[in-house]
Amino acid sequence: MLEEIFSAGPLNLIYGTIVVISFLFALLSLIGAEVGDALDFDLDADADGGLDFISISPFAMASFGSAFGITGLVARIWFEMEALPSIVWATGLGLLFGVVAQAFFIYVLSPTKSSHFSLEQDAIGREADVTVTIPEKGLGQVAFNNVSGRVNLGARSAAGGRIEAGQSVIIEKVVGRIALVRPTDEG
Repeated sequence: MLEEIFSAGPLNLIYGTIVVISFLFALLSLIGAEVGDALDFDLDADADGGLDFISISPFAMASFGSAFGITGLVARIWFEMEALPSIVWATGLGLLFGVVAQAFFIYVLSPTKSSHFSLEQDAIGREADVTVTIPEKGLGQVAFNNVSGRVNLGARSAAGGRIEAGQSVIIEKVVGRIALVRPTDEG
């Protein structure tokens, strides 16, 4: 089989390489998911540009690559297709498998294992600590813990007064990443 892959031209070599890379990518994703914090690192960048990116599952990408490569090899070696038809078939079936894997990830795995939340729903009514003093009619910062970890939000006083760092507050409203808060001793 390897002879046929290498002897039939560079396109077969590309298909074979994509299959191997996709397999290794799926394997590394699985190992990374199982090892967890040992290979985990955080890179935070906050920006509101109005664009939202879809989170594509690593297994959806690996499914696309595997289906693309295997279909391409089968089309070229067994069905003896020319380059263009094999690329069309490989892309079509790769997209089909990738979309099915992504749908499985979104609709089956994500709802049951996701720790994502809506700040507007999750934060309201929570007790938080003021981490940066909230000046009179100005912006400070609060933090609280939830299932995803420590959450930091910009904060304004609901009454417009100064709230010192270290004080406990109740979050009344959240708009974007800014919380409207009141000291716990007021309510």
